[in-house]
Amino acid sequence: MTRTLPVLHRSTLLMATVILVLHLLGWGLPLLALAAGQEGTVVLTLALTAYLLGVRHALDADHIAAIDNVTRTLSSTGRRTTSLGFWFALGHSTVVVATVAFLALGVHFLVTAVQDDSSPFRQATALWGMSVSVLVVLAFGIVNLHSFVRLARTQRRAGAGQTDAGQTDAGDASSHTPTGPLFRLFRPITRLVDRPSRMYPLGILFGLGFDTAVTIGLFVTAGAASMQVSLALTVALPLLFTAGMCLFDTVNGAFMSRLYGWATGGSIRAIRYNLVMTGLSVAAAFVVVTVGLSQILGENVFSGLTLPIETGGLGFIVVGAFLLVSLAAALVRPGRQRQPGH
Repeated sequence: MTRTLPVLHRSTLLMATVILVLHLLGWGLPLLALAAGQEGTVVLTLALTAYLLGVRHALDADHIAAIDNVTRTLSSTGRRTTSLGFWFALGHSTVVVATVAFLALGVHFLVTAVQDDSSPFRQATALWGMSVSVLVVLAFGIVNLHSFVRLARTQRRAGAGQTDAGQTDAGDASSHTPTGPLFRLFRPITRLVDRPSRMYPLGILFGLGFDTAVTIGLFVTAGAASMQVSLALTVALPLLFTAGMCLFDTVNGAFMSRLYGWATGGSIRAIRYNLVMTGLSVAAAFVVVTVGLSQILGENVFSGLTLPIETGGLGFIVVGAFLLVSLAAALVRPGRQRQPGH
């Protein structure tokens, strides 16, 4: 205990410091732009829009499903997962910051490519981004589906008195490695993330879809064309986007880590709670995969196949479901602590 607490504190301090610095720089630079004489309405509108885009993107269903399902998988191995969302957002934001930097430097190819919705570059990167999110979420969703089935069997045996609930750990019940053909197919993907910091390169892969990078980049190029964006504001926009997304992805990762931490224990109640949590993660994963596949096929193979589901709205539904579960867990948690053996 004396060795793990300092590590946990350093990790939390690092995340808090980075997020705080991003907010200070992101909101401080627009103030410099105002001091330099830029129009206040333009500066504040662009700054607030960039920040809210970061928050909004953190609440997209693919972000939530990826963070929640990887958190579920790593939690079953006993790893601390509090910083998982932070590393994911940092990786995603790296692509945004780099893209805006190239745009601000006037890289002709990139400026032309992002301004044209029908350019091969935009179409290829959009396909890449959607494909990566579908593959990653599907891979970890399959692992968690296996865990869900095992937990359901454990609960059934415990309810029938075939298992001593006081000696059955909900985490151990879900930690057996699946061996089916689908898992073997996606095993290389799940092995890419064996600790929270490995979410950073995964976030980069998600970011290479360039959807959000293009949005922020268009702000910069449009503002530069009208001579309304200074260097300070050009730097501030991607930083504000990063600050918003890092804050909410970090909160999501830490929140889910806490929820899955509550699921460890030997009581039947803990197993049921873990079953509900895992079921929500699996359901979110397969909805995201279904919507993603429909978009890929509808835009590249079968015209009109895309499902009329907006992933951002879906993300809010998933967040609401987990909040309800956490509220229920908080209400019944004192009862868990009074059970024999705890």
